[in-house]
Amino acid sequence: MQSSKRSFGQWLWDYVVVTFAGILNAVSMFTFVNPSNLIAGGFSGLASSVTHLLVLFVPNIQFESTMSVVYFLINIPLLTCSLIFLRGDFTFKTILATIVCTVFLGFLPVEFQFHGSRLVAAIVGGVTIGVSMYIATIHNGSNGGTEIIAKIISNKNPEIDISNVLSVANIFLSVSGSLLLVFLQGESIWTIVYSLVYVISGVTMLGILGRGLDHPQKFIICTNNAGQLAQAIVDEFGRGLQIIDMHDCYPCHPDNKMIVVVVQYRQSSRLKRLIRYYDPSAFSFAKDVHDVFSRPNFNRSYKTK
Repeated sequence: MQSSKRSFGQWLWDYVVVTFAGILNAVSMFTFVNPSNLIAGGFSGLASSVTHLLVLFVPNIQFESTMSVVYFLINIPLLTCSLIFLRGDFTFKTILATIVCTVFLGFLPVEFQFHGSRLVAAIVGGVTIGVSMYIATIHNGSNGGTEIIAKIISNKNPEIDISNVLSVANIFLSVSGSLLLVFLQGESIWTIVYSLVYVISGVTMLGILGRGLDHPQKFIICTNNAGQLAQAIVDEFGRGLQIIDMHDCYPCHPDNKMIVVVVQYRQSSRLKRLIRYYDPSAFSFAKDVHDVFSRPNFNRSYKTK
């Protein structure tokens, strides 16, 4: 019975947090993006662009209320795809976040709008949407739009890294919409710059929250001096590592082995110095690690090293 209550409590908390994510999404657009005439990335930016066109060619319509409707309508096809291909918890949370954002976009009072520096609006608005995306994602939800596309593709092809593709898509939508304002409404070229600042701020904030400022890196080191180098790494960083025999290597050497070790980003420069000192001819490369599952305190455990 207690387990059931905890499960329901977690379920309820997830939906509360996703609701808050939808509110933050609306605040980011209503408070910072729209008053500064910026164009966000993703389907939010697409909604802004379509709404600007409607306001330009259709008389007697208001931007904010129209955008809330457009935002919901352009998300309907993706929400339908989510129902078909994803179903379940993720889809229902995404629908909730989309509805909440739509409602708040249409009913937030004008007193909530920020009319100061466009640079401040771009940075603060970007940070806000970054927080919104992060808290929705970690609770198995999203704000809709390109996030649904990402989820569908990653489910079908989990080996594909689509983060760069989605970043390019978001930037493309932001720049395209900004160019629309420049040519049709006479906005300055700075509109493009500030819109890009908004998108980049959001992506950066999402990355910081997801991986931290000192994210782990995995080093693969192919060396013929594995014994001494491995001992030096253990002594220097206090970390475990793996030594793997190598075959079919080039150039062939009877003592060639592969060392696999994970270190913090700030420790990578010291590790490179060790590699150059113990084996200048070693072949090595590093790759960002998104998470360390077996060591939840990975960052804190070695912060003094």
